[in-house]
Amino acid sequence: MITIVYERLGTIVFWLVFLVVCYITLALLVHIPSLLRPTIIPYPWPLMKEKEDIKVALAGSYNPPHRGHLAMLLYLSKRYRHVLAILGVNPRKQYPVSPETRAALLRKMLQEADVTNVNVQVVQGYIWRSAKRQGVRLFFRGIRSWSQDGREERHLQVLNTWGPLLYGPLVWPIPTRYLEGKPEYNHVSSTLVRDITGRKDDAPETALQQLVPDCVVQDITRLYGSIKES
Repeated sequence: MITIVYERLGTIVFWLVFLVVCYITLALLVHIPSLLRPTIIPYPWPLMKEKEDIKVALAGSYNPPHRGHLAMLLYLSKRYRHVLAILGVNPRKQYPVSPETRAALLRKMLQEADVTNVNVQVVQGYIWRSAKRQGVRLFFRGIRSWSQDGREERHLQVLNTWGPLLYGPLVWPIPTRYLEGKPEYNHVSSTLVRDITGRKDDAPETALQQLVPDCVVQDITRLYGSIKES
């Protein structure tokens, strides 16, 4: 009797392992082409006659948010009915400007632009886990060009493919598409914004007007200027 039980357990374990291996293999076969040949959307970004009724996400640190971020979110809001702007948080890291404050800046920018279908969220832990739970179908990442940013983005894409499979566990990965930046904003970065706010010999608000919307110029000057002074 015991022998029969062990045999049946062994058979069950075998088939479970077999199914898991098949599932992971299938997921990798589906996603490997996108790792080798990523989907890059060049500017000008295409629009559909009607919005696609799916949920998509543009994740980033938004530290701080700027006109380049806003341009991409405006485009996604016109192409898709539901858009998430996700700020990832490492709970073990201290932030001079909190993720909640950065989220408030981004919400203010979107409100000023009269965008109503972008939901700004602060997420701790794996972004893919929260996105999957909310039914996100596509991740978007903003890049200057693949030749400039591709190496770093490919590494992140590998993590976003293996992470759900290994730590989900066995969660189907969310595919990633890449938006090439609007040319007039390709020089704009959060680092540049932070550097300008720290200048002592210039009027940072005047320089910032080219990088961030007017509605948040004073807020960003106050928040990020104080970091340099402390």
